[in-house]
Amino acid sequence: MPPRLLHLVRHAQGHHNVNWQHYLRDPALTDLGHSQCQRLASTFPHHSSITHVVCSPLKRTIQTTLESFHPTIARLVSQDKDFKIRANPYFQENGEWECDIGSTIPEIQEFLSNFVDDAAKENDVVIRGYEHQSCLDFSLVEKSSPEWPEKKRIFAAKNVEKRGAYARDYLFDNYTEKDEVVIVSHGGYLHVLTEDWDSYDDMKGTGWENTERRSFVVKKNDAGKVVLEETEESIKNRSLVHTVDTDSGTERRETEIAGHHHLQTEVKA
Repeated sequence: MPPRLLHLVRHAQGHHNVNWQHYLRDPALTDLGHSQCQRLASTFPHHSSITHVVCSPLKRTIQTTLESFHPTIARLVSQDKDFKIRANPYFQENGEWECDIGSTIPEIQEFLSNFVDDAAKENDVVIRGYEHQSCLDFSLVEKSSPEWPEKKRIFAAKNVEKRGAYARDYLFDNYTEKDEVVIVSHGGYLHVLTEDWDSYDDMKGTGWENTERRSFVVKKNDAGKVVLEETEESIKNRSLVHTVDTDSGTERRETEIAGHHHLQTEVKA
């Protein structure tokens, strides 16, 4: 069976990424984060071929999705007025710090509705993408995580490896070789999802820069396990990724909470 094509993106800079402010509940993007989204929107090479848009249900990933992929979303909406951006709880971050616990769905909807007006009042700017917020579909959140935003069952930090395996199977089972999917997720969880720790940075807690994009094919190996295999184009492009220091130590702590053994040193929270 031919592989599915998948583009994974880490969210833009959130306020928790600055000085390890992991105590902030479901933080939004910083001004730098909005600029990173604008850059990704103008440089992402696959706007014309994406068929599905998926994101973690936290504010920073939703904002990154709306702002970075508005050309993709606008095209898909023009082709299908019922197009939806799927908010999927299986792609939320690993840990249980305040910054990794989401908001209720009504709180998210209110935040998005007010965001454009607030940004215009405070900074006299218009940020594109929020005209598509009505495309957000939270049905998977309501179905798969009825306790949302609490992290229970498979969404508990201790079960993150199990969640990653489920997510890989989900991608294989729910998309076909005709689909091209973009998913906006988190720096710690993207290592779990891809099972790739080679680029992991102990000091940052992730090997992914904010708004970095890597592309993969989703397939089954000889043993029948679903795996993500990075494309040659993506590997070559890694050296071109911008290297903004986001002070993302939060992800380091999240990874520890999740119980991984990839850290060389143990940090007591």
